[in-house]
Amino acid sequence: MPATIVDLIRSGRVDAELAALLWLLASNRFSVHMVPLGGAVAAAVRDVAADPVQVTDGPGASIEEVLRQPVPLRPATGAIVVADGDGRVIAAHLLRPPLRDGAGHVRPQAPAVLAAWVESEGRLEHYAWGVMPELAAETDRKAGDLEAELDERATFLRALAESGPGDADATRSALLAWHRRASAAH
Repeated sequence: MPATIVDLIRSGRVDAELAALLWLLASNRFSVHMVPLGGAVAAAVRDVAADPVQVTDGPGASIEEVLRQPVPLRPATGAIVVADGDGRVIAAHLLRPPLRDGAGHVRPQAPAVLAAWVESEGRLEHYAWGVMPELAAETDRKAGDLEAELDERATFLRALAESGPGDADATRSALLAWHRRASAAH
């Protein structure tokens, strides 16, 4: 049975903050593109996605390689999550839609860094706060409400990782119950 997102936190492949963000994105039908191909992170995010087809994986081992791919092989918008050879997440980026300038020209936006591994500190540094208004607009929430929900999700995931069930099915049930409660509140 594939690892859950909580198992990934327990194993140190991802921290609770990024796991909460990936869960939020995937459960709100954002595309999440995993590189390299496959792995436990892709399976765990697919497991919490509203539409598992939105979680893709494939060509490339870096964001630069992924961005060189044509859009049918990678999402035009959404998140790109990069894992190292051990399956630990080392970076996450947000692909943003192009904007129109004042003259009506379409201008691409550079990807935004959501999180990056800081080798000297052995942890992920988080930058999603920089695109919180964009994420909030895409999920029909206010930025403050979205930040509060991310904090709640991270706290819940951290608690599950520390003392929750070790059984994958029980963990999935807990995640689903939390998601239903949160969805009903919106």
